[in-house]
Amino acid sequence: MGNDGGSIPRRSEMVKEKQKSETADKSAQLQALFYYCALSKQPLAPPIVGDSLGRLYNKDAIITYLLDKTSFGDGQSICADIKSLKDVVTLTVKPNPTSKHKTSILSFDAQQPAPFVCPVSLKEMNGHTQFEFVWTCGCVFAALARKEMVGKAVGCPVCAKPFAERDVVPVNSTDEGVLAALRERVKERKAEEKARKSKNKAKRKRSVADEAAGSLPDGDLSLEASRVTKVRKSKA
Repeated sequence: MGNDGGSIPRRSEMVKEKQKSETADKSAQLQALFYYCALSKQPLAPPIVGDSLGRLYNKDAIITYLLDKTSFGDGQSICADIKSLKDVVTLTVKPNPTSKHKTSILSFDAQQPAPFVCPVSLKEMNGHTQFEFVWTCGCVFAALARKEMVGKAVGCPVCAKPFAERDVVPVNSTDEGVLAALRERVKERKAEEKARKSKNKAKRKRSVADEAAGSLPDGDLSLEASRVTKVRKSKA
């Protein structure tokens, strides 16, 4: 041994190579999230939707899942927060003219061009650059594009529609702190929606009561008005 001109790798070298391989695998897995539907694992193709945590799906896959939760083996663990189409937003993406992305996820090539690019900067959406979308309008763009617009324009850098900071959703973030914040936003949004519905329901009830009071004969109008007033005071 050792006289054949070969060399035996040291353990430290083997560990470093293993770490490099694991890092490369994780990088490729992250990159694939920008190429394939998180649910069906098929290439992303419009119409594409995003959920509150920034994951990307083909809309037809989400519809299939909502119709039959057993359609995809790991569907309920991936889409646990998706109960209806109201829990996703249809995204506006710009196709990459140089991409011919039609391959299976099993033969994913990290060197292939990304299927989509930022409509402002034209940077590829391949996981190497942070992308985000606006929940209220669905536009997708590189985070850098929005930062460069600060002080120059108000609203979405793509469609110019106004939005709040909390409407911005990072695409495929793996930061647990960011994901926790996004989950809190969902809770806040649902609480606000519940309060809005409750307020509208009370408003409709008052409207019906007012209409009913207005349709009474003149002799009964004062009595009904008094009753409605008492009801309102008791609720207050």
